[in-house]
Amino acid sequence: MHKRLLTKAQIRSLGVAVGIVFAVFFASAFLVRLIVPGSSASLSGWEPARHRQSGSAFSDATILSKLRIPSDVPRKRLLAVMIENHESARPHQEGIDDALMVWEFPVEGFISRFAVVFDADNLPKRIGPVRSLRPYFIDALQPLVSTVIHAGASPEAYAKARRGDIAAIDLLSHYGSAERDETIPEPHNLFIQSSEIMKFPGEPITETPWPPYAIGGGVSVPEALTVKLNFHNPDHDVVYHYSRIRDAYVRSSGSVDDQGHPRNVLVLEMPVTGVGEVGRLTIPVTGKGRALLFSGGKVQEGLWRKKGLMSSFVFETEDGSPLLFAPGQTWVTSLPGFDRVKWE
Repeated sequence: MHKRLLTKAQIRSLGVAVGIVFAVFFASAFLVRLIVPGSSASLSGWEPARHRQSGSAFSDATILSKLRIPSDVPRKRLLAVMIENHESARPHQEGIDDALMVWEFPVEGFISRFAVVFDADNLPKRIGPVRSLRPYFIDALQPLVSTVIHAGASPEAYAKARRGDIAAIDLLSHYGSAERDETIPEPHNLFIQSSEIMKFPGEPITETPWPPYAIGGGVSVPEALTVKLNFHNPDHDVVYHYSRIRDAYVRSSGSVDDQGHPRNVLVLEMPVTGVGEVGRLTIPVTGKGRALLFSGGKVQEGLWRKKGLMSSFVFETEDGSPLLFAPGQTWVTSLPGFDRVKWE
């Protein structure tokens, strides 16, 4: 007779080991589906324990019911901070590289300003310089963002905030939460620490589907390795150079050679329909207009649509197909005409 290769005890031990391996495998797969962004598991009700603060603006997340999005769509809790882009403030900007999205609009004097959108669960240490709010920023952020941090506002923006169009946290009313950096000249030196943001009272920040556009690639479109945005002022003109190493655009503005590294640069044609008191602008952000998407060193031409203030932006080609974005940071700039945009 042949000698038995394994004893009964060894067979039983081997069976137990195989069972443990399978159990670990299935448990790991379940956890990955539960917590990895983009997985099909529902994220409703899950968030890091450090944000479960009773009475805080950053307590338990709620679903953005107005959008009626299925629970298995990936979500983030988003907030925006108004950041100054005056040439004297630009060298001191902090936090922009950590943003998910930057909305750039002209303000008085056609100098641009940013509403910088962050994941509330992944904030940079310090953000700023923080400046005042304008109404068209509120209109553009809704319904994607429910909370914006700012320092002052125009009368029209204050009116929208009082109506509850958005949860606006004014650092001029919460001055003890902000800090003045004495190494930087005023008024370009007001910053907010992420640790202070976590303490603000108010309603919970809503969970929002993310990303708010289609992700894809491989489209056959022209190259655009250098993009220039003309603000009719050398201190404010913008140049984007595509870096193949980063697979992103390196943004330069005035004398600042490295202001950001977005993977997508989206330019929207939005006419200025009025210039009011002290040069404040009127910029409607509902309706439709032309769009240019620079991504991966290429340019896609298309259209933007936003039916109402609580409707999401839609970005698509003229035949109705979605514009395809790369995963990563998106920088959106509103300009009154595409005669200000050149690329090569």
